[in-house]
Amino acid sequence: MRLIFKTFRWLGLALLLAALAIQLSGHGYFWRALAGTYLQGHTTAHIDDAANFPQRTIPAGTPQDWPKDARYNQRPLDPAMQAYLKQYGTAGFLVAQNGAVVHEQYFAPYDQNSRTNSFSVAKTITTMQVGLAIQQGFIPSFDALITGHLPEYANDSRGSKATLAQLSSMKAGHDWTEDYYLPLNVTTDLYFGQDARQLVLRQGFEREPGSAYEYSSGTTQLLGVYLERALGAKEKGLTISNHLSRSLWQPLGMEREGIYTLDRAGGEGGIERTYCCVFATVRDFAKFGQLLLQDGQWQGKPLLDKAFVERMRQPDLKPYYGHSLWMDWQYKHPFYFMQGHQGQYVIVVPSKQLVVVRLGQFRNKKDKGPNGVTPSEVYRFVDQAVALVS
Repeated sequence: MRLIFKTFRWLGLALLLAALAIQLSGHGYFWRALAGTYLQGHTTAHIDDAANFPQRTIPAGTPQDWPKDARYNQRPLDPAMQAYLKQYGTAGFLVAQNGAVVHEQYFAPYDQNSRTNSFSVAKTITTMQVGLAIQQGFIPSFDALITGHLPEYANDSRGSKATLAQLSSMKAGHDWTEDYYLPLNVTTDLYFGQDARQLVLRQGFEREPGSAYEYSSGTTQLLGVYLERALGAKEKGLTISNHLSRSLWQPLGMEREGIYTLDRAGGEGGIERTYCCVFATVRDFAKFGQLLLQDGQWQGKPLLDKAFVERMRQPDLKPYYGHSLWMDWQYKHPFYFMQGHQGQYVIVVPSKQLVVVRLGQFRNKKDKGPNGVTPSEVYRFVDQAVALVS
């Protein structure tokens, strides 16, 4: 018994020392990560974690309901697809053609009103916001140097040459390591830490801007810091959430107000986590896809500049990535899409006038499609949508 007591005493001391080392080494975010994942039954961030973070609402205006196509829910999904969606914890699956919903399905406990995390779908929304801020005169150009509102890089031989467009296309050369599962790393710190601005600003530039593609959440958060400062410079107190509301959420007639989670409380200087964390419904996410499909037009009027949309969906250094959009223009049904960490997809198939949305808890990360990069399930969703309208 004495041996057991002594063993537990030394084990407790070792754990205490380890905890102290984690805290003193600047990794205090580890405890929030532990509480927000494993202690909630997950191994990584999850789609229902809004309550774990401070928030700002994205106010909605007058809702514009999605029209229902005459074929609405008349044809069932392929049984194999139905089983696949259930297997990977799908929250909702929607197919719209020509601006009307053809198929819509939700999986308990989720329904039409459920708001779940966008994860990196937010990256595309951030780039769209930047495009609108350019139109509105907050930002001079997509090709503007980042030093205009990020003077921290004025004396950085590489960072001083980086542009907003390069941040959006993941070729700015910002120093970052993207990893969603290591407990002690910069990406985990960005998600669970409480000072996103300083975290991304203290990262230097590891290569010449424009020289190489590297997917990076830190890069989009840096773009968010620029956007926040550009908005505030011309309109004091204008937050990213409020700009998103008046520039996209309200014009698109979103059916529910959105949620943007912050790194810390707004009253303490919190900033929107622009690389990851907009919470909205399946139907409201679909409207972003519909806007892109319509070349930035909404209800017959220009909302987002057509040339900007075209630039977003053109491949850049890699054939599968443009400016915050993924794509495969070589597939039999060419498409582009917004993509999130756990299989959040807003897919646009221009040749069929389709928008496809899948939101859910998990995805098949291992299997890749014909281009070797895009998850194979994206092609399955495209093929299923085409089959529904054929």
